[in-house]
Amino acid sequence: NMQVKVKILDPKAVIPVKSHDDDFCYDLAAVSCTELAPGVYRYGFGIALQLKEEDDDSIVTGFTIRPRSSVWETGMVLSNSIGTIDRGYTGEISAVFYHVLPTMPRYQVGDRVAQIHFDFTARNLEFKTVRELDKTERGEGGYGSTNKQR
Repeated sequence: NMQVKVKILDPKAVIPVKSHDDDFCYDLAAVSCTELAPGVYRYGFGIALQLKEEDDDSIVTGFTIRPRSSVWETGMVLSNSIGTIDRGYTGEISAVFYHVLPTMPRYQVGDRVAQIHFDFTARNLEFKTVRELDKTERGEGGYGSTNKQR
């Protein structure tokens, strides 16, 4: 098991949790909400995270903040689609949302408003220029092309 250190910054903070064992991400519950501009809200989660140093130097880990699938019920959009949190960041985890459909209810303090995913990547990647890429089943099909192959 990988260890994640959690610093509690607010007594109402909830440690990230999965609803089901096979969920992809951990839910984040808001402990604060600040209106930064009309219709722009910053939700604080009241925690700071730090990953335990790994013995294997080839892997670096970071986090991404993603909207929950229920975000459509709020008329809100995560401001940067997916928020990247670099491994070295030790401040409060937060997310900024635009309330683009103000006739719908926005997230409130106490709601699970986002989810966090732990990402793995090679520490040092090497980019190599080539004339051709290896052939794959998908090839150059993108933007929903897999739904058209039936």
